[in-house]
Amino acid sequence: MNFEDFSNHAISFIKRYDGVVFSYIAHFCFAIIIFIIGRTIAKFISKQLKRILLNRHVDPTVVKFVSALSYYAFMVMTLVAVLGQLGVQTASIVAVIGAAGLAIGLALQGSLSNFAAGVILIIFRPFKVGETVVINSQQGVIDSIQIFSTSIVTPTNELVVIPNSQVVSANIINYTRLPERRLDLVINVGYNSDIQKVYQVLKQAVDKTSNILTSKEPTIRLDVLDASSMNFNVLVWTLNENYGSVKGELLENIKNALTENNINIPYPTMDVNLNTK
Repeated sequence: MNFEDFSNHAISFIKRYDGVVFSYIAHFCFAIIIFIIGRTIAKFISKQLKRILLNRHVDPTVVKFVSALSYYAFMVMTLVAVLGQLGVQTASIVAVIGAAGLAIGLALQGSLSNFAAGVILIIFRPFKVGETVVINSQQGVIDSIQIFSTSIVTPTNELVVIPNSQVVSANIINYTRLPERRLDLVINVGYNSDIQKVYQVLKQAVDKTSNILTSKEPTIRLDVLDASSMNFNVLVWTLNENYGSVKGELLENIKNALTENNINIPYPTMDVNLNTK
């Protein structure tokens, strides 16, 4: 075959398949463009998510994991779109990915629920590291918020690790989120005590106690007539950081004031009758 015949065959082939060739070239170029755009968006979302979480002072380990997870999740969707642009039937690929995700989800059901709960805690932040909380009747200071669990340190210096799924479903009491806190005391006195004098003595004890907020009026009232005592409520406000010291000082002042004024503090008694017959 001479050069002229080869040229004629080549020209004939191009004329016959030029539409298909250019179509494949166009699809390939579009696939590259989709990949570049998808990768750029994935990086942008990952960086923005990382910045937001760091601004919220989330644990660096959690930040790194969540940002990487968002990046790879978006890249998987980008690759599916690229394969579809190249003419690959993506329905079967999506089905395989879905089946694999379902299998992994069933195998890691507990871990995934803890992870999802951890994301909820990061977003809504019902507490943060250093705050004093009660979770599942367990009181302590938040030590760390991890991907799957939350750790708190109890007043007796015990480290308690609670799965995040249990944290989200529990009633959470945050003692330190608000700057002010009310101290509620119940003081029992005997029925032979003069009510007005008790009011006066309790008010003097409150006035003598330091670090009680004067912006909110203390409340002293007779609340319950119990079987063996009259129960008075003493309600005062203080700053969170002074709560423990104010409670101790106020209890001490009340006890001393009641004793000095000969006001009886009843205590449980038991009558024992001996049958000598």
